[in-house]
Amino acid sequence: MKKINNIDDFVSIIIIIFFILIGTLSVSAQGYTVHKVDDNYEINFIDEFADQWYLNGEEIIRYGELTLSEKDYKQLIKDIKKTLKKSEAELIKPNYELIKYSWVNDSVWVYKNEKAFSVTKKDLEYLNSKL
Repeated sequence: MKKINNIDDFVSIIIIIFFILIGTLSVSAQGYTVHKVDDNYEINFIDEFADQWYLNGEEIIRYGELTLSEKDYKQLIKDIKKTLKKSEAELIKPNYELIKYSWVNDSVWVYKNEKAFSVTKKDLEYLNSKL
């Protein structure tokens, strides 16, 4: 292995490592939060299927909200687990819909009022932590 001889090489390596770490963080960032309010669970999310619009160079972000009872929230987690195991699926419930596309292996989309957010297997730990 070659030794780092000058400061420019060292700084270049640090910059590359920094950008790799930042890229990794942005890839795994989820676009939703869960809060327990009284006896309900509120999921606030960025609509991942919205068309991109800009105003004065700033992206306009559409948000959605899904409010579930504790029973429905637990059922949502169970439904996500089951749907993730399938290659393709569509599950329609009174409060939400789940869709798993065959060309995406690791995500399930949760729909409510024509807005959607995606959930991966890694997100299940976060969802369970809110119980």
